[in-house]
Amino acid sequence: MRLLPEPVPRMKTRWLVRWLVAAGALALLGSYLSGIAQAAYPGSNGLIAFVRHGNIFTINPAHTSGSLVQLTRDGHDSGPRWSPSGNQVAYLDRGNLWVMNANGSSKTRITDSAPGYTDSRPSWSPNGQYLAFVKTQRGHKHGYLTRYSISTHAFRYFTTTVGGHRIRVAALPAPVAWAWALTAPKSTAHGSFIAYEGAASLCDFPHQYCLNLLGFGSQSEYMNGFPSAEYAPTSFRLTDPDWYPNDPLFDIDLMTTQENCPGGHCTPAGLDLEVTAAPVIPGAYQGVYSPTGTLIAYVRNVHGRAEIYVVVNGDSLAGPTRLVAGTEPDWQPRPATRVG
Repeated sequence: MRLLPEPVPRMKTRWLVRWLVAAGALALLGSYLSGIAQAAYPGSNGLIAFVRHGNIFTINPAHTSGSLVQLTRDGHDSGPRWSPSGNQVAYLDRGNLWVMNANGSSKTRITDSAPGYTDSRPSWSPNGQYLAFVKTQRGHKHGYLTRYSISTHAFRYFTTTVGGHRIRVAALPAPVAWAWALTAPKSTAHGSFIAYEGAASLCDFPHQYCLNLLGFGSQSEYMNGFPSAEYAPTSFRLTDPDWYPNDPLFDIDLMTTQENCPGGHCTPAGLDLEVTAAPVIPGAYQGVYSPTGTLIAYVRNVHGRAEIYVVVNGDSLAGPTRLVAGTEPDWQPRPATRVG
């Protein structure tokens, strides 16, 4: 059973539903989104990649004893993200974007502009053809939402229309999350949605934090997306988005870390299973769903040390299980096992 937390009364929220503004747009979207597509990163539960002391490791959460494997060793790595197939890991090394195989082999550098420009923790498109991330110039507080094509090796900037003018999508240098999500309850139409932290004109009020969802009809599009903005008062921040893996709804099924940010210094308040909801795991941050959606991995500081835990999604009676010391967990999707 999915856990549906109560809204936070003190947190002012509003959806600016500019996404497909015309009433008939959803029907139009559904008319050219044919066939059944996967949602975010569904499958069976595989390994968990994580970061410790600047290196990337994997561990089997079902059989932790003897399953720890170190994938990188230079002490400057972060942000691991599994591909939808579970065969590759995208990650950051000294601010540049890299990709390697699941066992740490065939490390390939994608970008090489750091330290002049640095990249944020990336996200794969659900079809595995693209990577989305925020490219930020050194000394700047925001960057641009960027797409890299695995097949053509081309870079493109995501755009949207604000005030009648097409602009590049300005975002905070924070993690992003990409999903092939349902456009409305009881709908069969999917859209390509990227969750990211907005900046500048893409926040309803520039001095406030905001979490934006950028929508397109297909995963190959990157121009003229339609943003829907969820904003919070200055003292709140919604970060580290992660989609529910099975047919998520674009405006509901998104887990985030809620942070308190008095004076600009942010500390985690806990995990939200919906962007308008109260934290369900106080003090937790960097939460990710397992590919089946039945489990959640997250980080919590214990006696000054970051520890990764796993908990059953929606079971308030089941206590969390400590997995390993580390941060930035990400769960490997494996092809679902067919029955019969």
